[in-house]
Formats: sequence, C-alpha cells, structure tokens
Amino acid sequence: MNEIEAIALALEVEKTELKFYIRLARKARDERARKMFLFLAKEEAEHWDLFEGKFLEEVAEKCELPAVDRKMLEKLVVEADEKNLSEIDAVRIGMEQEKLTWEFYEEAAKEAEHDSVRRLFEELARIEKSHYELLKAQYDSIMKTGIWMDYQDFSLEVD
Repeated sequence: MNEIEAIALALEVEKTELKFYIRLARKARDERARKMFLFLAKEEAEHWDLFEGKFLEEVAEKCELPAVDRKMLEKLVVEADEKNLSEIDAVRIGMEQEKLTWEFYEEAAKEAEHDSVRRLFEELARIEKSHYELLKAQYDSIMKTGIWMDYQDFSLEVD
C-alpha cells in the first residue's frame, strides 16, 4: 500500500471510529463513560481533520484519487451489534479498535515516503495507543480489576 492509499484508509478508519464513539456516548447510562466516549469522538474528529489536510496535499501533488482498499478497511474496523451492546462490551470493542488503529498507523509510518507523513502516522499511533490505555483503565474500573479506581494513573497528553 502506498502512502496516499494509507492516508485514504486512515480517513475511513477515523470516520468510522468517530461515528462509533458518538453512538456509544448517546447510549451510555454512566456519566463517566459518556464523557469518555465524547472525548474519544472529539479526538477522532481531530485526527480526521489532520489526515484530510495531508490527503489533500498529497492528492494535489500527485493529481490522483486512490481507491480505498475495502478488504483492508474491514480488517481495521471492528464490527459490533450496537443494538444489544453492553457498556463493558462497548469499552472492550473500543479497546480492540484502538489497538488495530495504532498498529496500522505504526506500520504506515514505517512505509511512509515523506517525513511529514511519517511523523503524522507516528504521532497518531501514539495518540491511538493512549486511547487504548484510557479504555483499558475504564474496563479495569468497571471490572474492578485495575489497581486504581477513579484515579487517572496515566496522561492523556502525547509527548
């Protein structure tokens, strides 16, 4: 997959994640979970904006629109029956989705031709990993398996 195809795929992944977190926020009964899902939706919208800008630059430079690899997109997007989704299942699926995304971005960074694209994928890989950690902390709190309860033992900020 070339650089512009990876960016096009990233746009689709971010859009899918944004919609997923908005739907979960609407359904969440727990206020903390609702706020967390809204935070994640906002982050994914910001990521979409970053990729959109880079995508437009690359398309203008190359004068071609890539097709999104639908089979790859299916591998990167976790399907869920949201109608019957419990909050714990939603968090678990979110964790799985964020892990797939961060791993894809790490791989895309390694294959990037341009430094600016590589840096974008590396930065977003770190952010997606922090999203995974946030969801994992929520999962541990819900399941009462974590070492903290209502205490954030990691930063949401990315260096």
